[in-house]
Amino acid sequence: MGEGTDDTLVTADPLVVWALATFHVAALVAVLVVALYRAGSLGDLLGGLDTVVGLALYLALWASTWWTTRRVLGAVADAGTDASALTVVGAGGRWGGVNGVCFLWLLLFVVAVPGADVTLAGVLYFLAFGGIGSILALGIGGIVGMLFAATDLALFRAARGLTSAPPFPPASDSNSERRNRDDDT
Repeated sequence: MGEGTDDTLVTADPLVVWALATFHVAALVAVLVVALYRAGSLGDLLGGLDTVVGLALYLALWASTWWTTRRVLGAVADAGTDASALTVVGAGGRWGGVNGVCFLWLLLFVVAVPGADVTLAGVLYFLAFGGIGSILALGIGGIVGMLFAATDLALFRAARGLTSAPPFPPASDSNSERRNRDDDT
């Protein structure tokens, strides 16, 4: 991406970035809660989670999602009018993977660091777990990012289709067309 990443799509309407990030995080959390509930482990997880920590993790996920959503929109805007669905979904996958890795490392620091024994074996275990987890988070985040990018693209196209009313007065209304309409009446 060029230096002009603060491009018109992102800077023109930061509400779009905020809305998409909020939608993505809320949908992801809702899916995870339903999956954990169906698996029967939601109660155990919530029982061991402090409200402040849970809220902090949610806000951290939202912040990283906001940042990566901004990058996706910047990549799409850099492509300009040549941005195909593949470009949008590809950017969503790339930045979704980055979001997954960022959130994994945040989780590792929140969960492991406060009660960690700082020994060489502990540090090596932490780094090994983080390295393998990063590869998984990159893949899972990439898939989730592509799904959200495809969903966003479909919703934006549907919204454009619903709101694409012709301008009033019609821009192609030339004098000859006006005369032809007047002759018909």
